[in-house]
Amino acid sequence: MKPKVLLNYAILCFIWGTTWIVLKKSLMEGTPPFFGAGFRFFVAGLILWAVILYKKDRPSFEPLPLRLYIQFGLMNLTISYGLTYWATQFIYSSLSAIIWSGFPLCVAIFSYFMLPHEPLTKKKIISLFLGTFGALLILKEGLKFEGDQIAFGILMVIIAVLIAGYPHVYLKRYSDAVTSLHLNAVSQLLAGTTLLIVSFIFESDQQMVWSNFNIFALAYLTIPGTLIAWFIYVWLFSHISMSQISYIAFFPPVLASILGWIILDEKLSILAIFGGGLVILGAVLVNLNE
Repeated sequence: MKPKVLLNYAILCFIWGTTWIVLKKSLMEGTPPFFGAGFRFFVAGLILWAVILYKKDRPSFEPLPLRLYIQFGLMNLTISYGLTYWATQFIYSSLSAIIWSGFPLCVAIFSYFMLPHEPLTKKKIISLFLGTFGALLILKEGLKFEGDQIAFGILMVIIAVLIAGYPHVYLKRYSDAVTSLHLNAVSQLLAGTTLLIVSFIFESDQQMVWSNFNIFALAYLTIPGTLIAWFIYVWLFSHISMSQISYIAFFPPVLASILGWIILDEKLSILAIFGGGLVILGAVLVNLNE
């Protein structure tokens, strides 16, 4: 791996590994979850639209691109991120990160049913078994943590990951219909607007605490966490193999777990750590040498 590629790879893993602790701490300090997620995508969407207007490269709103915008914006960003933000109020940031590391497994499941030439190989079956068993262990251990909604929060993040799988595979099937810039600009603005409306309806009794950290968190999750990470991730596709990209599922949850333990005293049981390891292993294995 060339030094430039390795540097960007490391930056991406660092950003995605640190967003979880920033997200969790901002929720603890008074950021309403739907507002936080909505603000993040709304501002990122506005910035991307500014780029589009500057380049004078307007997105297509034909039926197929429109379906892609709506599916990606509502299912992947609005519902999945909305659920994740809400659930992370009640569970460790490290658990959220570990569960999301199983996203490649969900993509493999939907790919089998939606894409031609995507057989469910023995390796993928083993990966799915490892990931599912690991998720069940995490859920089981969640019942032992303090708090009434811990297990429910874990379940919501698992559901969020499952929901996010479909629009990604649908996008892969029709990837030539839209550009990455157009997809992210339209879908992020759509998601941000929708989440802010949801926040206005359901979080009217929650006041945003504009502390120094919360302002920093909104900026960090919007600029590095959304715009820069998205740019690097897309850039890496043309410089390294899919098997190398799949290893990105391993490093961020490990970093998130370390930071959660050091900063927020998030102590996981041995079984929860083991379950998380199975999820990460399955995520790496499912794309290895593809």
